[in-house]
Amino acid sequence: MNFLNAYALTLSCFVNAGAMVLYTVMAFLSILKKSDSDMGLTGAIQMLAWTVFIFSANLTLMMTVPGDGTPNASYLFLGLAEWFLLLMLMLLYRTAWNRGHMLLLQNICMLLSVGYVIISRIDITKAVKQLIISVVGLIIFILLPLFRKHLESLKNFKYIYGLLGLISLGGVFLLGAMVNGANLSLTVGGFAFQPSEFMKIVFILFMASALCDTIRKRDVLMTGFFALAHVGILVLSRDLGSAMIFYVIFIMMLFLATGRWRYVIGGILAGAAGSVVCYFLFSHVRVRVDVFMNPWNSNYIDNMSYQITQSLFAISYGGPWGAGLGRGMPERIPFVVSDFIFSAVAEELGLIFACCMIALCINCFLDVLLLSETYSNRFFRLYTFGAGVCYVFQTFVTVGGEVKFIPLTGVTLPFVSYGGSSVLSSLIMFAVTGAIFILHSEREDKFRHRYESERAAYEKVPDRQDDQDDGYYRGFKPADDISRYEKEKDSGGSNQIQYYR
Repeated sequence: MNFLNAYALTLSCFVNAGAMVLYTVMAFLSILKKSDSDMGLTGAIQMLAWTVFIFSANLTLMMTVPGDGTPNASYLFLGLAEWFLLLMLMLLYRTAWNRGHMLLLQNICMLLSVGYVIISRIDITKAVKQLIISVVGLIIFILLPLFRKHLESLKNFKYIYGLLGLISLGGVFLLGAMVNGANLSLTVGGFAFQPSEFMKIVFILFMASALCDTIRKRDVLMTGFFALAHVGILVLSRDLGSAMIFYVIFIMMLFLATGRWRYVIGGILAGAAGSVVCYFLFSHVRVRVDVFMNPWNSNYIDNMSYQITQSLFAISYGGPWGAGLGRGMPERIPFVVSDFIFSAVAEELGLIFACCMIALCINCFLDVLLLSETYSNRFFRLYTFGAGVCYVFQTFVTVGGEVKFIPLTGVTLPFVSYGGSSVLSSLIMFAVTGAIFILHSEREDKFRHRYESERAAYEKVPDRQDDQDDGYYRGFKPADDISRYEKEKDSGGSNQIQYYR
């Protein structure tokens, strides 16, 4: 590497970290806005920071990854393709759906871009595949709101969701290919995919539809039976990471639907007991716990704990600003692009960048959580909340395993890790969330328009309460309803749609 390239690489470390810090700060400022239409300036700054990161990162890869001082224009062309395609899809979404929630989509595109950069640095062919799959998923994200008026009917198929999940996961258990000691994937027509990734969406739909109406004790028992059957099949398939995610979704959605802390406490105790059973039942679980407790054991470090120790070396080697793209050794970590992408990010882009990426994942969760709180429709609220819990807990499990906070589980980091099933299922899951937001916004606008027109009509009629039964004018009771509307307007309007109905 010549003298000029060395300076360019050092500068790019600061530029990449600065762009990510700026983007993350703007993302948190954006969720403080009262409406998505207020995003103007913060949204523009986010787009600028995203653009700076893509071009800075790919220019660096073009100069450094070949390793012989000869620029490789493939990285620059791939970066241009990523930037152009994602930008066009975001603009198309904004044009097609003026009520669309742009913050969520922008955050997804930023996380996808981080994944493209790290994956292409290790294997550019895989980065191209990742781009193609994610573009397909983003097209689904844009088209799904066309069917938003049918979203509420999804709550009518709860047992179909439950049976579909059990059949799909059971099929993987019986017929699935063994990957790293677990039955994970099925191959259909030459394409391998992981049904458990898509069954997360079906499972969230099942939980939301089962708990959206009046909840009786038998409803809780039936929901628990189906949920634990899903978890049990995943445990038998040795897909313990997915089993843990399904279980947490069940406990948290049950808590939201009932508001009873005893379900959370009981769930934690039952989960702890189940973990002990798995420890004695599966040898690979015992190995993972032993490695977690002492990865530096001389008997483990060159074999069983090699993956986690290399991950820790990579994270520490990067330092605050990173070693620089192309100047780390992430390829030494087995399955780095799928299971250990966070370690690669921390090594080459730096701890500041990696921490901001985690903060951005938390921002996505908080954004979805705040959306769910505004919905009076229980089915929409439960689904949106479940999608947020699924996303943030999978992020926690992935990053926690890579930094040795919890034992390794082998799940992907949504939107960042390489994996077609993971990226596509995550995009579909949030596509439903985005479509729900658009439908809710349109209904809220319809209610507000009706309220304002009826209030104007009421104020024009003289002696209106003297000659109207029960104080109503054309089905409108202004004295109480105006007061109620104003209170709900001040509190964010979370119950306006319910009142309209």
